[in-house]
Amino acid sequence: MDVLITGCDTDLGRTIAEGFCAAGHTVVIAGAHREELEVLAKELELAEGRAIVVDNTDPAAIAAAHGQFPAHLDTIVNVPAPVRQGGDPRTYTLADHAAEWRGLFDAAVVSAMLTVQVLGDHLRSGGSVVTVIPDPAVEGSAGAAVKAAVSEWTAGQAQSFGTRGITVNAVAAGRGAERGYDGLDSATPTVSAEIARLSLFLTTPAARHITGQTLHVSHGALAHFG
Repeated sequence: MDVLITGCDTDLGRTIAEGFCAAGHTVVIAGAHREELEVLAKELELAEGRAIVVDNTDPAAIAAAHGQFPAHLDTIVNVPAPVRQGGDPRTYTLADHAAEWRGLFDAAVVSAMLTVQVLGDHLRSGGSVVTVIPDPAVEGSAGAAVKAAVSEWTAGQAQSFGTRGITVNAVAAGRGAERGYDGLDSATPTVSAEIARLSLFLTTPAARHITGQTLHVSHGALAHFG
């Protein structure tokens, strides 16, 4: 299976890429930071040309890099681009709040939308798209708005791509990823590892009946109570 994974200049992107490589798939990694991609490509022993430096939050950049991507893909895994945040939100100015929200939307929503817009035609029939929401959302926060936007976009894309037998799903960090929750077993895998495993599962024949969904990695905690 030919797999493109974006955001591979993040720890989560690297973990997902390692999971797909370990499962025997042909992986192409992408991200905006050349040094991180080169290190990962070397560690995974990727063939030349399978590490693509591109800022997929920038429409001009991803359009210019279009020719570097494989002509045929089975899977696209959208991992949010790195977001650099700092300071105490309680001291934010209006400009700081605007920058935070725009940065998160660009990294998680706009990047996924642009990637699928540019490369959707490269997907083979029967393929899959997985978009990752790596942080648990706090009610009323920018992260919660991003999660809602990704979930709605995912459901709409599932309708569009379903005519070609392509599944489209999102994988989100759930309640179990919140600070202070240790899950049902102290030996549970990290959230990144569980997101990687669920993303991989959604590309398998066993998951062909799942599309348009936002699935949670929660270490055994319920996504909702009440």
